[in-house]
Amino acid sequence: VLDYDTYQNFIITLASGSNTLAAPTTEASQVGQSGVIIFIQPSSSSAGTVSLHGDYETSEGEGITLSTAANAVDVVPYIVKAASSIQLGKVQLAFS
Repeated sequence: VLDYDTYQNFIITLASGSNTLAAPTTEASQVGQSGVIIFIQPSSSSAGTVSLHGDYETSEGEGITLSTAANAVDVVPYIVKAASSIQLGKVQLAFS
């Protein structure tokens, strides 16, 4: 669960397999806030995937697809549009 009251940018190291961005509880007081979510793949084992709670919205409802290489770093911009509405931008893949 991302805490939008405390942070504007987030760094998440994924676990192997399925990961979930759960329902946020602090976004309502941060309407208009923007930032980035950085996803880092695990250094070993299988890649992590991310599923999104319904409050996270993507262009055309496509969700997000991340890099799968070990230690891959992907950046996703976001903006809090309203309570229960965080819009995610296009994933920027494989920073090095």
